[in-house]
Amino acid sequence: MRREGFTLLELIVVLAILAGLAALVAPSFSRTVASARLRAAASDVRTTFARARALAVASARERSAVFDLSRGEFGVDNEAVRLLPETIRLGVVLPGGDRMDRGSVRVRFFPDGGGEEAEISVTAQDGGALRVTVDPLTGLSEAGT
Repeated sequence: MRREGFTLLELIVVLAILAGLAALVAPSFSRTVASARLRAAASDVRTTFARARALAVASARERSAVFDLSRGEFGVDNEAVRLLPETIRLGVVLPGGDRMDRGSVRVRFFPDGGGEEAEISVTAQDGGALRVTVDPLTGLSEAGT
């Protein structure tokens, strides 16, 4: 006569299979989290550019987005500063192609909606990178690879 339910051996086999699947999924989950942090940081930089541009147009005076590359802080001048997660770093690609990873950078936006040409690189410790650029004619920013 068979009783209803599972044997101990069946439960152990199912738990072993679940543990194996969890071990396979965990690394891809951590990469997904790191990728999301990188995209969020690039989006924050782009939003800061858009805010500086909008404030310049609305107030009819020059405004700037300021980046402290050494500390990972950025924001629109005279406003609250945003701080990047420790795993994300900022860099600047200068118009000649040179890179700058330390110090402070100011990107100006003008009352007519234009801005200075800029390219900010947002880099994760795992090697992922995105760049945020500003079109000098329109002042619009774009995030991409």
